[in-house]
Amino acid sequence: MVVIGLFSACPVLVMVANSLGLGQPPADGGPTLEHYARALGSVTVREALLNSLYIAVGSVLITLCVAVPVVLRQADDDRAGRRGGAATDALLTLPIALPGIIIGFFAIVLTGRTGLLGLAWDGFSGLAYTFSGLLIAYLYFSLPRVLGPLRGAAATLDPSLTESARTLGASRPRVFLTVTLPLLLPAAIETSGTAIAVALGGYGTVATLSEGVRLLSLNVANELTTGYRLAASSTLAVILAATAVLALVLGRVLARAVRRAVAS
Repeated sequence: MVVIGLFSACPVLVMVANSLGLGQPPADGGPTLEHYARALGSVTVREALLNSLYIAVGSVLITLCVAVPVVLRQADDDRAGRRGGAATDALLTLPIALPGIIIGFFAIVLTGRTGLLGLAWDGFSGLAYTFSGLLIAYLYFSLPRVLGPLRGAAATLDPSLTESARTLGASRPRVFLTVTLPLLLPAAIETSGTAIAVALGGYGTVATLSEGVRLLSLNVANELTTGYRLAASSTLAVILAATAVLALVLGRVLARAVRRAVAS
């Protein structure tokens, strides 16, 4: 408990105190909500926060569309004893071991101004530095963070339920929509909340790719590196952390509500 307090509660308390003007430098004054009023009243900060939400939520939702059929196929392969997908599993989980800056570098190599895909078609040239390019990079970043928990949930699904529905004449799409998806939905919602929270705090990828698109994590760092404005930086960090925690809590609350609805 002492270790948890030192490495979680104490830094958060210090960050909040700084955002209220209670930290260093003394010129910040305090306690005051001035830094929050200034941040929330800033068009730049609001745009950065909205961009962060668009990128995090959008990339995770797209990732879900990719991950659900993948984990269901993996669950079927595991039950059938087919173990030939080790290389595929490694590729799908590789991004979790890579720093964000490396993922950003991959995006530049492929879709930068002189990227490999840009040499094949001009439409890909410079894509890495656009909103769409960031979305794709964060999709790659989020993929293993969604696949891992969902694969565990898919492995617990009872295959006899889908087999019974198929025996009664239901088509594959109908079985998926009426049997498989409702059972997998709570895990998908909870996993999405966690993945969105992680994506909101990502820094390395956007620091590598951002030119015109600003995310709030960049603003947090910039306040420290350009003038060491500790109170302003802490305020933005608190706003970003609160948004991430809200995503995490909403994911868990909605997942429990859906789980109860499915069970009833």
